[in-house]
Amino acid sequence: MDFFSILQLLGWAVVGIVIILFALTGGFDFGAGILLPFVGKTDEERRVVINTVGPTWDGNQVWLITAGGAIFAIWPRVYAASFSGLYFAFLLVLWALFLRPVSFEYRSKFVTQKWRNFWDWALFVGSFVPALLLGVAVGNLFLGFPFQYDPITLRFFYGPSMQDANALIGLLGLLRPFALLLGLFSLVMMLMHGAAYLCMRTEGTILARCQSMLKKSALVLIVLFAIAGIALAWFVPGYHWTPISDPMNHPLSNLVAINTGGWLQNYRLYPWMALAPVLGFAGLAMVYLQAARAHFGKAFIASIIAIFSVISTVGLTLFPFIMPSLTHPEQSLLVWNASSSETSLLGILIVAVVMLPIIFWYTAFVYKKLWGRGVRMSVDDIRLQSKVLY
Repeated sequence: MDFFSILQLLGWAVVGIVIILFALTGGFDFGAGILLPFVGKTDEERRVVINTVGPTWDGNQVWLITAGGAIFAIWPRVYAASFSGLYFAFLLVLWALFLRPVSFEYRSKFVTQKWRNFWDWALFVGSFVPALLLGVAVGNLFLGFPFQYDPITLRFFYGPSMQDANALIGLLGLLRPFALLLGLFSLVMMLMHGAAYLCMRTEGTILARCQSMLKKSALVLIVLFAIAGIALAWFVPGYHWTPISDPMNHPLSNLVAINTGGWLQNYRLYPWMALAPVLGFAGLAMVYLQAARAHFGKAFIASIIAIFSVISTVGLTLFPFIMPSLTHPEQSLLVWNASSSETSLLGILIVAVVMLPIIFWYTAFVYKKLWGRGVRMSVDDIRLQSKVLY
């Protein structure tokens, strides 16, 4: 393997790490927002839930922006192809995300119940929609997108021809059964992570409700994870790439075969990859067991392991595909043909090596200073600090 290929692999790993970091941090923020109307029955209980994530939600959400920036810098062709056809879906996620900051900031400006209920449900929508649609997007990666490349205009387009090209894939077109399955999985996964976090940060009635949600969501995820694996093995046509001599210089001439079970090819070639889904199931089982024993710190760690393993399973299953083409499989975008130049990747790697440790240290510092260790929030805290808390 030459130096350029190593850089391409490292770029793939960097994008994966950033996505995992978003799921681990922004995931419990989204989960808390989804749980808000259900574990908080009174205004004060909902304020408890909101303030458990209040000090850190904005910093956590930056990882989503970082993931988008990393994809643009490392895989510009993927960025171009995805945004060319998914404008409406991306804008819907963006509009939903707009609701989150205003919900946090405006909710307590007035004391009327209608006002606060409105912003509570706005925060729910702003958490629910991205959690669902991001999972749907991942599901569509396995199914393939109907895009192709036009050598005359030098751009990607969706549709059978440039004359019939449709610049947008309608949202309903993305909601295919397997994509919806992964959308539901993503939604429940963030709900589970949020419940695990709230179990560590709350007490009393809220804690009891979150514990119940945590156990139920872990069991649901085990079932959904198994169904997704069965679907990929026997029902969803999979893509299999045959290496060619110089994929970067022949980006639109891939040797791609589509067959049932094709997505499991990597596990047949590299059995060690099976460790990722095994750890995923084990992590989800440990979430349930530790939640049942009321060991919530361990349950949160198990949730981290489960999310890391699940996302790793997705990446390893798709590899080397990043964005398969449904209509023209030979034009699918891979790790080997969609990346930036060697010089660009080297610069990105240097920046990542320098900046990521600094970001990790700063994030740990912020969490330690804002929360400390073992700090729980209760309704009494809301009453004592009503004027300064969300």
